[in-house]
Amino acid sequence: MRRIRVVGAALRFKDIMHFLVAVGEAPSAEVLTSELERLLNEFGFKYYCVFHQPKPIENAAELIIAANWPPEWVARYVEKKYIVMDPTIRFLLRANRSFSWAQAVEAYRNNPHYRRMKAMMADGKAHGLTSGYIFPVFSRNGLIGATTVGGPSEVELTPVEIALLETAFRSSYLRYLEFMGEKHADSVAAGMEITMTHREIQALNNLAEGRTSPEIASILDVSSNTVDWYVTSLQTKLKARNRNHAVALAFRQGLIS
Repeated sequence: MRRIRVVGAALRFKDIMHFLVAVGEAPSAEVLTSELERLLNEFGFKYYCVFHQPKPIENAAELIIAANWPPEWVARYVEKKYIVMDPTIRFLLRANRSFSWAQAVEAYRNNPHYRRMKAMMADGKAHGLTSGYIFPVFSRNGLIGATTVGGPSEVELTPVEIALLETAFRSSYLRYLEFMGEKHADSVAAGMEITMTHREIQALNNLAEGRTSPEIASILDVSSNTVDWYVTSLQTKLKARNRNHAVALAFRQGLIS
């Protein structure tokens, strides 16, 4: 099987940074979708689907927010009610992190429905969905949605790339909710909590001291680009316009003192 390994770590980093900025500035869901497709193209993914938390409803298509999915596969998925046995969806409902489709299938090797799951995945492969990943989006109350990406060829992601894409897809999912109306966004915001990594907290505290990215990089023994990534991630989580706004919001919310 042909495997795609997208080269150029610096380029991918810049692509994600650009996407995170574009998410906040997108004037419409259509523009956001265009930016999402541009990012996925850089990683080698042909298909994607952004969707709400899976539920055993009659029409699985009603869960979709945005997608470029083989139309024949969507129709077949709904017709066969694959959502009931889909191993990637089952695994998503119990997962606490992103995962590959292959990992989800293997998790059910001893399940009595394993053969049916494999048959469903083979059916998907026949429609151009050979392999991919799912990136969950969580709120304080649990899973609220996800983005799945894939295509006819295997794309291998490093753990760092997966972590970066988690932030990117979480941001785009929440932005889609905003475009869907205040009711959707507010219902999610009520259950959201801000979770920062240890490094992000360190970066935030140094920002509050008025230090620049190079100065923070020297203290944390990382590159300036890495510090910029921490700051961008913080701005996304805090919904801040810039780093100064992020510090102000952090003080306001009691994240730093």
